[in-house]
Amino acid sequence: MVNSLSQSGLSQRRVSASAVHARLLSMAGGVLLCVLVGAVQAAGARFESAGTYLKDGTYYLDSFARLDLGDAAAAALANGVNLFFLIEVEVHRKRKYWIDTPVLERRLRYKLYYYDLTLHYRVEDLQSGESKNYRSLAAALRNLGSIDQFALIPQNRLKRGRRYGASIRMALDHTRLPGPLQARALVSREWQLESEEFRWLLN
Repeated sequence: MVNSLSQSGLSQRRVSASAVHARLLSMAGGVLLCVLVGAVQAAGARFESAGTYLKDGTYYLDSFARLDLGDAAAAALANGVNLFFLIEVEVHRKRKYWIDTPVLERRLRYKLYYYDLTLHYRVEDLQSGESKNYRSLAAALRNLGSIDQFALIPQNRLKRGRRYGASIRMALDHTRLPGPLQARALVSREWQLESEEFRWLLN
């Protein structure tokens, strides 16, 4: 009888120890999952500056956007997927008691791709066909986010005495991704590479 009770108690202690062990493993797994999820780098785009200046009767645009592809897009790029970016620039007449009236809309398109054999990145301006090579992704993204001395609109298209503003935004063009990635990009936060609209008054 004593042996039976002792064996029963020992068995209960073993079950209890196994349950504690399983719980600890579960907690460790949860912590590891949180760490892994936290380590995933999200995509993002943000304009840090944008503005226009008048020179020889034309307004020119300078702007800079900070880009981060995130882990998913960077991995796709490294595996041969071309990434296309769309920059939309608008000039609009400011109206006090009504919505702003568009005066000009410009769409600038760029392609970013990677050459595995030569280990360099290339940014191509799809308007002009010009392209530049970069040894690092960071350098390529700095170039992609920069617009310098872009002829935006002639001064004579704006009427004297009226107020005008401009805006700019940038986004990854999901429609140019390969088919399997398009659906994923629509629902995954890792692929939401789109800036908020940046606004300013025309000088």
